[in-house]
Amino acid sequence: MKFTSIFLCLAIFVTSVNFSFAQTTTQSFKVASMVSDGKKTKEMDSTLTFSENSFKSVSKKTGSVIKEFNFADIVEADYSYSKKPLLSTGGAVAMAILTGLLVLPFLFVKKKQRWLSVRTTDDYLVMKLDKENYMQILNEFKIRKIEVKTINEEDSKKKDKDDK
Repeated sequence: MKFTSIFLCLAIFVTSVNFSFAQTTTQSFKVASMVSDGKKTKEMDSTLTFSENSFKSVSKKTGSVIKEFNFADIVEADYSYSKKPLLSTGGAVAMAILTGLLVLPFLFVKKKQRWLSVRTTDDYLVMKLDKENYMQILNEFKIRKIEVKTINEEDSKKKDKDDK
């Protein structure tokens, strides 16, 4: 009886140690994937999930896989951000009329939207990243030896001027 209980305790200990040291190889992040819908592009709430050899974007609404890419197939990955006004001019005028508040300072406040574009030889995926998790997503790609090129808005404006 004593031998059986010792053996059982040892078996439970060994099994639990293996589970505690097991590494999870998947990471998931909230993103918005851009999906073609005929001639239009629509934004779809999705989850970006990383595994050992690939990543995929899964629709939150339907649970279907939007796109899945192997890391070995990735040709290019670009990160960029755009700045847009927090309020539009029309929205600021309407708010000023309705509330009587001075909203002029809000016209100069800009909101950043972060974008990640991943391309293979025959497919691509464009995602809008959250400000809370964009650095984690970029680091997940770097860990997997995928170079993510950062495209600055100022650099593209300068290039457009040089081309003219």
